[in-house]
Amino acid sequence: MPSHIILQFLASVGATSDSCRPTLLPDDSRTQLALDVFDRIPVVDFHKIGVVYVGAGQSQEQEILRNVMGSTDYTEFVTGLGNLVSLKDTKINTGGLDTEFNSDGEFAIFWSDRITEIIFHVTTMMPVNLDYDPQCTMKKSHIGNDFVNIIFNNSGIPYAFDTIPAQFNFVNIIISPEARAGFVTTRLKDSDMDKQFYRVELQGKPGIPAISPAAETKVISGKSLPAFVRNLALNASVFAHVHNEGGGEHISMWRHRLRNINQLRERTTAPLSMGSTATASPTAIGGSPSPVSATSRRISTATVLSELSSRGALATLNGDGLQQDSAGEVESILNSFDFSRWS
Repeated sequence: MPSHIILQFLASVGATSDSCRPTLLPDDSRTQLALDVFDRIPVVDFHKIGVVYVGAGQSQEQEILRNVMGSTDYTEFVTGLGNLVSLKDTKINTGGLDTEFNSDGEFAIFWSDRITEIIFHVTTMMPVNLDYDPQCTMKKSHIGNDFVNIIFNNSGIPYAFDTIPAQFNFVNIIISPEARAGFVTTRLKDSDMDKQFYRVELQGKPGIPAISPAAETKVISGKSLPAFVRNLALNASVFAHVHNEGGGEHISMWRHRLRNINQLRERTTAPLSMGSTATASPTAIGGSPSPVSATSRRISTATVLSELSSRGALATLNGDGLQQDSAGEVESILNSFDFSRWS
């Protein structure tokens, strides 16, 4: 029985077993409000990271944001960051990208694991309309609100942090072709990415400390570049979120949800614990004392029935089956072992 399996887990908890048992929440507006707030807490950590391509000789914001494609190695890098997803009617968190009219493009790059999701705001995948938006403000509205931007710099000149100024940009990750792979070689379609190398360095906004070993330039192979930069961007985004909130400890979404659950449980059980004593036995659903004691002794339904029988709560067997002298008491105790009734 499911109730028996649950009891085996609770028995090993010992004196704290009562605190691990499911608690019936009151049906009132305050509890419903708390549950509504809880439902709005994401089940995973979410990050949005910008990706910008800088073409040969480009150094101005407008010409950079007008790019709608990049070099072959840039395309392979972007493909390695995550999966290509369609934005139309998608249910994933897009970090502000339009999911109804394709105004921010038809596709995006998305990566996730069991506890984290990342949406990449790739500027070359967003449309450009020079008649209505010559300054490409639609693109900048996305990457300008991303704490971390990845800059694939094929310009041949150093990239300045304030090339695309924005209030919420805290960290830029600059990727530049390394000299050991020739300029022409990096652009050959049949080139081996494992033989290409790139310089990776972090640029921080004034006041941002060196938060990564990549604060000093690292040289990475093209094959390892997407995974390395993605992890680098994720760690930088976590730091930037904490920094933006004034510092302190990073609280994951899982931990945030657990805190809300504990707070709701404490508020629900507080009135009951005030009137109880250390020696009082836990009360089962239905109002009867629970057979689970405050000791770490394992207990089962068969054990309870045996103990009740020794106290005279059960009669002996006859031809018609088991006769109960205290049917109400036995029914209540058996109900307390039925996990399906714990709600």
